Amino acid sequence: MDTTPPLTQRERVILAHLALPLTLGEIASSLYVTRNTVKSQVRSIYMKLGVADRESALSAGRAWGLVPEGLGETEEDEPRPRLKDVPRPSVQTSTR
Repeated sequence: MDTTPPLTQRERVILAHLALPLTLGEIASSLYVTRNTVKSQVRSIYMKLGVADRESALSAGRAWGLVPEGLGETEEDEPRPRLKDVPRPSVQTSTR
């Protein structure tokens, strides 16, 4: 029996982006959607994971194996993760 939270593929992509030092607006631009779309998806992620903030969502995501190991976790000597390191959806969708 699978006990992983039922996040959609898009929510998993958003969750992975939350590990990077990006604003919601920057995440939205990289995914070709509006900032409000990302905000809505982040609220849904928080609700499904039972958390109230970004760091808690990332901790829960890592615990469930939904966030790639090491993404967003850097040592001072290591370069910061880049946007291309984040999983991308196979199909780009937009309401524009």
